[in-house]
Amino acid sequence: MRLSAFIYATTILVGSVTASTAALASGSDDAGAVSACERITSGVEEVTPSAEPVGVGGALVLDEHIFTHGSADQDYNGGGEVTFSGERSGPIGRGLDWALGFIDEKTCPRTRFAAPGWQIGHGLAVGILIFTPRDLASPEIVYGDRPYASLFFLSVGRRYISTDTEVAYNSSFTVGIMGLHAARSVQHALHSLTGSTQPQGWDHQVSAGGEPTLRYQTARQALLSEFGQGTWHGDGKWTVAGSIGTVTEASLAFNARWGRIESPWWAFTPEQTMYVQETQPIPPPLGLDAASEIFVFAGARAKLRVYNAFLQGQFRHSDLTYGESDLNKTLAEVWAGVEWRTSSGWALQYLARWESPELRWGSGSRSFTWGSIQISKTFR
Repeated sequence: MRLSAFIYATTILVGSVTASTAALASGSDDAGAVSACERITSGVEEVTPSAEPVGVGGALVLDEHIFTHGSADQDYNGGGEVTFSGERSGPIGRGLDWALGFIDEKTCPRTRFAAPGWQIGHGLAVGILIFTPRDLASPEIVYGDRPYASLFFLSVGRRYISTDTEVAYNSSFTVGIMGLHAARSVQHALHSLTGSTQPQGWDHQVSAGGEPTLRYQTARQALLSEFGQGTWHGDGKWTVAGSIGTVTEASLAFNARWGRIESPWWAFTPEQTMYVQETQPIPPPLGLDAASEIFVFAGARAKLRVYNAFLQGQFRHSDLTYGESDLNKTLAEVWAGVEWRTSSGWALQYLARWESPELRWGSGSRSFTWGSIQISKTFR
């Protein structure tokens, strides 16, 4: 079943690339003409320079049950991500960003960037995801619950915006390794600090010993409405997204926020996460004379999931995995939180998130809730 899911996902990607390339070729009046997609994704921008602030920004995200359930540490145990914004991402980051731009170009409809003035934002992230079953004390395989799983990843993200349209596009490309023994050490250290039960079953994690994995995601945001007058106001948007690779799924999301808002609507993307991972450029800084920004937000997302390597495994042997019939294909997710940002570039966000059960049966067939705290700093 893992092989069939991989072949199915690969067929979708190859088919979309082929169809997009054919559409570009057949729709061009001049065989030598450069498409709008190619102009933007390759960095040959016609009208404006990069929208990114001078310098870089960094964000640290920590996800743990201690932010929502106190001592109830189970299901989704933790994750962290450090994100850097800006074009200076080093040789590895530039290589991954080139690969992301190439994929974006090949899968981009010809009319996507028809409006003038498109600008690109860049992001680079490094992080870890950790998953465990409910019973942390057992050294044996916990059948019927989610398996131990982990991912150490490096990811790049892009944001395409234009002031002449109420649509924005985001994409990301992630490379990582599942099943490293280092995940045990990371969680042991974290649980030593919090006084939580030490997990004993890491020998049975998915892809134990290490296995590479890839994931590509693309998303389209569109502004629904802006409401309120004066200093306190709000906005709402909807987002359609799709991903292929480690987690293959399609989703439709709605998000709204209200408060003293100074940042653009497209800069806030809680609907584009894979668990904790959200590789997006950090929002641009507020004006020097702008008041501090503070707002509450809430959203919901429906997902149609085709494949999840953290539950189904990949090619390497795993002691516990599940087949397609064991998993829920349709998932629901809701979130709410608050964010505060100053004109000096500092920002703090707290977010609580709930997701419907991923497994259809057993003790793992239960919803779970987790929280995250994000701290970021943008430099001018």
